[in-house]
Amino acid sequence: MQPDPHPLVEAATSTSRFAVTRRWLARVSEWSAKATFRIKRGPPAVTIDELGKSWELTEAQRAFLLQLGETKPGATFIDEKVANINRAAFHRSAFVLNAATHLIFVDLAAQLLLSLWEVKAVLVALNLLLALIAHVQMRENYRALLAGPRALPKKRRLWGLLRNPRYNKAVKKSSRPYARSAWKEQTLYRTAYFANAVIIFLGSQFILPAERLIFPFGFLVGKITGLITTVVVFFDVWRGIRAGDDARLAREREVSVYRNLKI
Repeated sequence: MQPDPHPLVEAATSTSRFAVTRRWLARVSEWSAKATFRIKRGPPAVTIDELGKSWELTEAQRAFLLQLGETKPGATFIDEKVANINRAAFHRSAFVLNAATHLIFVDLAAQLLLSLWEVKAVLVALNLLLALIAHVQMRENYRALLAGPRALPKKRRLWGLLRNPRYNKAVKKSSRPYARSAWKEQTLYRTAYFANAVIIFLGSQFILPAERLIFPFGFLVGKITGLITTVVVFFDVWRGIRAGDDARLAREREVSVYRNLKI
């Protein structure tokens, strides 16, 4: 009795479809990784390797970071800066997403029975400006990572007889990045996320009014627009809450710096 060849053909076909689906998922994952720019965190050696995949590191820079990561304070410094880079990159992607949402799915002026395209243009420009600020912040953290932690001067001078005022000044200066980060997270990003959520909720409308489209396209566009804007609204609310948490963390780190002051 001859074996039936069809199961082999079906298995080969299903395997081929699985391979194609897997390639597409890999492409989507790669595109998402490039768009969000997230560096995987772990032990210093793993983090530095992941950092090198996104930015080109010279051998001297890689050796410096590896040597820095061998100590506990250095490993903490690297993890903190990489976390700051990831957070700033996420803000950048989030505000680009908000700008695209305002451009395509939001028309606040039309909801207010006004004909002002400048309102849409201003909202898109503001979100792109916030994305640019987050990009600059990401680059600043990257440069600070390559520069390494600042060495503090000696606490006392003249063989330990007198206090060194330069030490307290250096400690206060090291707290400024935390203060700036807390201000941006609390005042700038948190406010922008909540404002975007409110504006998108109130001004949700496709770039072309749904009632001007032929049935059933108007119905479908209205439902899809409502779904997308609802997701973005929940995303903005979630990021606004997280921005408040990040601001509190930055304030705590700023306060912890002042504990090293010798008054």
